[in-house]
Amino acid sequence: MCAKLLKNSRPKRILVVSMTNIGDVVLTCPVIDILRRDFPEAQMDVVTGPKAVSLFSDNPNFRIKVYDKKASLKNKFAWFLDLYKEHYDGVVDLRRTMLALLLSPRFATPAVFYNDRKELHKKDAHLYRLRQVYDFEAVSQQKYAVLTTSEDERFFEGALLPTLQNKDFVVIAPGAADSAKRWNAEGFAQVADHLSATTKVVLVGDAKDVQIVGEIQERMKGASISLAGKINLRQLAFVLSKCSWAITHDSGVMHLASYFNVPVVALWGPTSLERYAPWNKKSVVVRRNEKCVRCNDPKSKHLHNCMSFIQVKDVLDAVAKVRT
Repeated sequence: MCAKLLKNSRPKRILVVSMTNIGDVVLTCPVIDILRRDFPEAQMDVVTGPKAVSLFSDNPNFRIKVYDKKASLKNKFAWFLDLYKEHYDGVVDLRRTMLALLLSPRFATPAVFYNDRKELHKKDAHLYRLRQVYDFEAVSQQKYAVLTTSEDERFFEGALLPTLQNKDFVVIAPGAADSAKRWNAEGFAQVADHLSATTKVVLVGDAKDVQIVGEIQERMKGASISLAGKINLRQLAFVLSKCSWAITHDSGVMHLASYFNVPVVALWGPTSLERYAPWNKKSVVVRRNEKCVRCNDPKSKHLHNCMSFIQVKDVLDAVAKVRT
């Protein structure tokens, strides 16, 4: 239906249809990086949900077209008309919606019936989808840059770096949207105490994570820095880009760290490792789901309790592997 996008195509406007949840959106950022790199003169717009707006807010690399699935039919139609009036030359639809058909661009990824390569890591599946319309050259993870700006760097150097005294610090992110993916505060406190003897420990999270971060600090004997609820997503992304390594759950923070090629100790629950594992090859996954009834029997009515089987020693052993 549509022509292939070539480097000499000179598109004036490109639309990337991304995801809604923060982690899923980060997994689409390598696609945005490649398009931004190869078509720097094109106006680039990104469709995402309300949750990820702060990740992209005031970013000069592109404009955000927020899609709210809870909006009224009238508002959704007005949103579509706004897109239609842009007359996009290219549409890279990573959600596999009908937008590419409705907007009639010169270049577009295949429509909704396209096969989603389920055997691939989700990041690679998005890149594979981009190849359906554009035969790009691979980009090194060290060159991923679309999420950070000079403003974020000024924040880091002015507000945070003096507190850290040096750039050798570890980030611990104890939050996760799904309770089945969360480990306990006592375990995090013991691990953080162990680490605080040799390195700076920075605890991060959004406003919902302030309570658990507070519990961890109360249980700790050593020193730590809490940024929970104090910085936005863009600032968090920059902090992660500067840390030595991180300890996270299967979460948006894990994917943000992976985006910057930061090694991660990932405490893993029921999610597919094949599709969502940390990107950095030095990362270590801690998973103890062999006793989880639900993991072993997907039809079981029991809730996932994989995380309860993870021990402090398991995490410290993984930390030793990442630090070598």
